[in-house]
Amino acid sequence: MINSYWPAHPQPKPDEIFSSWIHRVARANGKNFFSLCYCLAPEMKNAHYNCDYVVTSEIVNKFCQVLRTPYSQAFNSTLDSYAGYLFEESTSKANRKSCILQTGIKPNDYKRFNLQYCPICLSCDEPYFRKKWRISLITVCTEHSCQLHDRCPECEAPVRPLRNEMHVNKKPSKKGMTKCYECDFDLKNAPIKSVDEQVLVDTRWYEEALSFGYVCLDGEKWIYSFSFFSVLRHLIRCLTQKDSAQPDDGVIDTDVMTHEKRYNAVCRLSGLFSSWPTCFIKRYESMGLRYYELTAISRISNPIPFWLETVLKEYFYSPNLSPSEQNIRAAIDYLINHGVDLNASVLNRFLGFSDSAVVNRVLKQYQKEKLFHLPYMRKTK
Repeated sequence: MINSYWPAHPQPKPDEIFSSWIHRVARANGKNFFSLCYCLAPEMKNAHYNCDYVVTSEIVNKFCQVLRTPYSQAFNSTLDSYAGYLFEESTSKANRKSCILQTGIKPNDYKRFNLQYCPICLSCDEPYFRKKWRISLITVCTEHSCQLHDRCPECEAPVRPLRNEMHVNKKPSKKGMTKCYECDFDLKNAPIKSVDEQVLVDTRWYEEALSFGYVCLDGEKWIYSFSFFSVLRHLIRCLTQKDSAQPDDGVIDTDVMTHEKRYNAVCRLSGLFSSWPTCFIKRYESMGLRYYELTAISRISNPIPFWLETVLKEYFYSPNLSPSEQNIRAAIDYLINHGVDLNASVLNRFLGFSDSAVVNRVLKQYQKEKLFHLPYMRKTK
């Protein structure tokens, strides 16, 4: 089958995601999506809940051979084509792609809303799903100036076009690509929601950065787009974490947040990077953010990108300075003279620390010199 062309070979549309393209290919050839994929690429079996995540260059090449499609055009429909633009590279563990909406493990995929859509886009000509609708940082359609949706407005089920092809024999499903798999509501009829104008401006800028692979902040400072997007993704997480009604539920992940929460966050961040760095400096602290919160952008040493650290450190970095040995000894003498039962915990609290290594070291040295013993500083005979 690989050595011959298929009767119908539709080509990827502008910014079409791989699963949407192959879905149209299957229907054009009178085949069920899964039957067609399993025949050509058996490694895609049981990946319906997140088909676009398992697509490799080898799988892409197989489809290119039977569809007369240039490899570069076909690969551009995959999420991996964002490597070096949206994210630096896929994380080897679980093939994690930063800034891409996540499905999660198979049993819980119904809880995640990992595909967005614009009702007007789906109503134009032959409907298809865009690749950028999987990006967690994009919440609006810049073409039609409206908010995206991440679920069926009728039953609130996630958007899963391929679910309509399940449990159907080798023929394609009678349902169209835009029908909700749960209640048959046509997503083209979803309500059109207005959008903040500055969010539109920012999103157009993000889309431009995705095309070029870099961002210019002040007319002179050029940075890689994936570095910029990693910071933006983290800021969305920080704002949402602060607004969470249950902050002890664990760290919030931007890539699994609902559209509503992400849109609210980007509204608050709108225009943050304009007139760099003046606007950023004015608004950063007003949003309740602190320098230390950006140290968790990634789990590597010196995680804050240099282009951001040079701005933050000058205005917001206030390191905790250790007390001098003279001050610690003076505090010990003061507490003893006032009859306080002294130990390391009491001394630390008195000086405004929780467990300072310098305070503990000076206290032990004082103990040796004055022949005191712990836990309380009473002079030995």
